[in-house]
Amino acid sequence: MVSAEAGRRAREAARLAAIGAVIRRARSARGLTLDELAGMVGLSVTFLSRIERGLIACSIGNLLEIAGVLQLPPAELFADIEGEDRTRAYRVVRSSDAIPSKDADANYAWCKLASGIGEQRLETFLLELSAKPRKPTLVAHPGEEMCFVLEGSVEFQVGNETIALERGDSIHLRSDVPHMAWARGSGRARLLMVTSIENQSAIAVEWWSNIAGGKGEREKTAKGRVK
Repeated sequence: MVSAEAGRRAREAARLAAIGAVIRRARSARGLTLDELAGMVGLSVTFLSRIERGLIACSIGNLLEIAGVLQLPPAELFADIEGEDRTRAYRVVRSSDAIPSKDADANYAWCKLASGIGEQRLETFLLELSAKPRKPTLVAHPGEEMCFVLEGSVEFQVGNETIALERGDSIHLRSDVPHMAWARGSGRARLLMVTSIENQSAIAVEWWSNIAGGKGEREKTAKGRVK
């Protein structure tokens, strides 16, 4: 008899493998090497290779960054594992199927919630935040997002501003402005995050910054040319 934990691990492995396969196919279709794509999204070649092989989870920001560069609707990253008829008017995800992922370098675990209908303009995630990391990194990606605090206390940095949020508070922001969130103090917090991306441009704008103030903006085409 397969234990619940073994079943969860198997589903997580299948999900990571499916996401990696979608990224690899999209990269190959656009004639990009691993080196080229890694440079465009600010990841190491080794880390990106492990993502494509389904060996490691990455952050939501990384996934949206990769999707933007590859001109890939974010919903396509999960298409192989959802296996749902998108013509249906609804989609249900049971709690037993909501599998958390954790990027070793991020201060949160994330779990993708219901999706898989129509043109998929919304992506919904449950985030479990830990304390502010020693080397915090702001991230930005196309679209906009809304975050609602389900549990705990949160600090949310948007650009140069830091906003304190308590249980029941929410924040709506442009995702192309550098941002990140963490649980206040040494505790943990849970957020419901809804993102919306209307269009994927051929140009991806990358913002990676540490809170100490180093900020860079690069605009690159899908072929990796700096504009």
